Amino acid sequence: MTDMLFLDLMRENVKNNLTPSEQSLILVEELTWGKPLKETITPPYDIILAADCVYLEAAFDPLIETLLQLSSPETQIIITSKKRRKADKRFFVKLRKVFDVVEVKDDPHYEEYNKQSITILYARKKVAAS
Repeated sequence: MTDMLFLDLMRENVKNNLTPSEQSLILVEELTWGKPLKETITPPYDIILAADCVYLEAAFDPLIETLLQLSSPETQIIITSKKRRKADKRFFVKLRKVFDVVEVKDDPHYEEYNKQSITILYARKKVAAS
């Protein structure tokens, strides 16, 4: 499936599952990590969900750069990731340099996720020291 088909499918899901007023709050747009944002993408956003994005080491810096572009210190970022390789830890070390990061352990399914090496994190952009 091409990227455009995925985007079309996501748009269709928004249309079919949300009311018109809810749809107006949703933006489905192509986003290339590490590249300048399109004019239609207007940060900061209230919530960013990053699901299973930590898998390619070459993408770690572009992903963090994009999260920085999209967020403010008020933005709630939820990151889910499966621990696959030691290299993945480097992503989280880099992330913690510019974001305050807390592992979610109070989820009722925490033990189940943990057994499957799945981590859920909350992150917020660090406030720049003045």
